Formats: sequence, C-alpha cells, structure tokens
Amino acid sequence: MTSQDIMNRIEEIKKSVSTIEGWLSDSAGETLYKLARLHAPVATAVELGSWKGRSTSWLGFGIKDRGEGQVYSVDEWKGSGSEESFLQQLISQYSENQLFEEFYNNIIKQGLQHVVTPIQSDTIEASRKWDHNKEIGLLFIDASHDYSFVRKDFEFWCPMVKSGGYIVFDDVPSWPGPTQLVSELPKYYNHIATDSNISVFQKI
Repeated sequence: MTSQDIMNRIEEIKKSVSTIEGWLSDSAGETLYKLARLHAPVATAVELGSWKGRSTSWLGFGIKDRGEGQVYSVDEWKGSGSEESFLQQLISQYSENQLFEEFYNNIIKQGLQHVVTPIQSDTIEASRKWDHNKEIGLLFIDASHDYSFVRKDFEFWCPMVKSGGYIVFDDVPSWPGPTQLVSELPKYYNHIATDSNISVFQKI
C-alpha cells in the first residue's frame, strides 16, 4: 500500500467518524491511526477514556487495516467523581447505561465491533486485572485529566507497554494535569512529537 493509499484511507475515516461526538481533532486521529496501523510493535492498543468512541474508532480502523490485533477501551461510561466538573455535568444528562450504549452503537456503525473490546471499569482496577503477559503496543491516556489521576494511569499501565511501544497523552498542552506529567517523564520515554493537542512518547 502506497502513502497515497493511506492518505485516501484517512480521508475516508475522517468522513466516517465526523458524526461521532467528541473533542479529538482529525489530525490527532490520523496520528493514532498511523501509530496503530504502521508503528506499534504489537497490535494491541489500549485506550483509557473513550466517551462516545471518536478516538476509539480511529484506533479501531488502524488495527482493522493492520489485519490483526485488538483495541481495548477502558471507561466507566458514568460519573465516578474523578472527572472534571464540565464532564460531570455532561454525564449527568444521561440515563444509566445510555452513554455506553451510544458508544457501542457508534462502534457498530463503524463496523469495528470485532476489533474493539470495551472494558467497563475504573482504569486502575482494569490495570490490576490486565494479563501482564499481554504486551501493549499503543497506550492512549485520555481519562481523568487531574494530575494525580493521569500519573496513576501512567504508572499502572506503562509497565505493560512493550519496549518500542508508544504512549500518547491527550490534551497537551491544553490541560495542566497531563501537560505537567509529560514534562516529568524519565529519559527512557523518548518524546516523539507534541502536535494537535496530543503528545507522543516512545518507550525505549
């Protein structure tokens, strides 16, 4: 497949995911797609925080087009008290299970239900239950943006990321929590780029 074929595919995906409510930009989605499809050393992607499935779909298409692997989307799809106040207000408008149902209906509409596995759980609890022999090629951290929660997500999940794998933080530099954390990462996490409000690191 040529680079032009990939760009054509990305344009198709942009149109397809445009109907899904969310804050991820197309350029950030393109980065997630390319990392999942072309660069992750193993075809296992984990997403912490999914909302209605916009970023999930970009990751899902990357794994689907790669021809192997799975996306694991970790979210409670309900207010836990750890979300920012604006997100708590949004979540309060939904009835029980409504947000998860919208998420999964979006995944079905994209034809990604066979490559996306939702894990309805707190991110830390999910990390404890994760098979630590199952290495992660791409980790996308986009759950609570409070510094302490972002740090915990990083500390609990990054040991499972394979050497050469990628960790992507959302909302850098627009949110102080993840922005502070990426400035503190040890040198064996190689900074690849910060663009389109996401920051990409590679685990050495």
